[in-house]
Amino acid sequence: MTMFDTIHEPNAMTHMPFLTRDGEGKQVLFYCRSGPQDFDAANQSRRWKLWMAIEGQQPRRLATGLNGELAECSPTAWHDDTGWHVTFIAGGASDNPLYHLYRMDGPTLDTLSQPVAIQATRAGFVLGDRLVHSDPENLIHVRQPSGDFDIELPGAFIYRVSYRADMPDKLLISAQWQTETDVFALEYDLATGEQNILECDGLPAYKCAVLGDQVLYAQRIGEHFENRRINASTALARRPVNTIVRRQAGQVQPIVTQPTGGCGCRGVANLPGGATAHGDAAADALSDHGGTPHDPGPDPAPVTRASCLECIEKHLGAAYVLLTETRDGYAHRLRAIGHLHEAEDESQEFRDLHTAIRAARKAYQTDGSIPDWQLLEALVGEAK
Repeated sequence: MTMFDTIHEPNAMTHMPFLTRDGEGKQVLFYCRSGPQDFDAANQSRRWKLWMAIEGQQPRRLATGLNGELAECSPTAWHDDTGWHVTFIAGGASDNPLYHLYRMDGPTLDTLSQPVAIQATRAGFVLGDRLVHSDPENLIHVRQPSGDFDIELPGAFIYRVSYRADMPDKLLISAQWQTETDVFALEYDLATGEQNILECDGLPAYKCAVLGDQVLYAQRIGEHFENRRINASTALARRPVNTIVRRQAGQVQPIVTQPTGGCGCRGVANLPGGATAHGDAAADALSDHGGTPHDPGPDPAPVTRASCLECIEKHLGAAYVLLTETRDGYAHRLRAIGHLHEAEDESQEFRDLHTAIRAARKAYQTDGSIPDWQLLEALVGEAK
């Protein structure tokens, strides 16, 4: 029986692995566990807690001393001459739901200090003098003595940011496009800018850990999205992409792409269940246990937002101008994707136009392909 086999118990879930080695070269696995006693029946979510497994030993809880109501997730750790340094994300108490990045240090894993809150965030880590934390949407912030910068992942919810213990310049990012149902995992090299989509056994390497040729990932095993169990991958595939854009610190600012009125489309559509035409995808995508998504299911076929050709043209025109300026070095990529998404959402009643805008937006997000503006203009004309 391997160390990875010992972490699985009946009626328990495991999640968010981080694999490293101790001072003697033994493998150490940090992870999150949710057993039957950790299930919160009041809000139907699992309460994750930190655990660890050392090669040759039985798994055990990693004591934090935090309020038992808090969810603990996304552990990372490194070992040096002074001992162990562990960071993790915790939050979600009923009286204070804010999540923070915490750090504990000590000579051994059984003698760690009390956790200290470093940064308000739902994703991130500390490694030596490098602090990495993310906004829920689009941006990852890297702060280090050699220079601060931001990593932009336009149009994505960011659920976990970790790194390879054997190659700490390689970030491991789990995210989800705001308009998609599937998650994805990216490996991003801070030193070279190389980026790859990671897949384990043909599945997204969701919240994975990589150490040498070993890869662990959180495989879905149940009805709910966070019904997960850590699985050892038998085949890791890398697919080069050009998704991430590196920015100067603070270069990219928050955006607003929703219509501001005046075009006659701000009314409420007659949607199923009494929903309004202008929903907030971000509110539905984040749950209360560490920034993980609800399972929204497949894309719905019915129209969920009333279409407005005037708004479609406005958003496509804005995207065209912004992408033109982006090629000249301006940091408009995120804004352009926002406008493409709004045009996509506004065009649901015109299926051919909607499909073309959606394909253009996905292609630009994935590999930077510029939309076929003439095709989109022709389809708008046909819709008119």
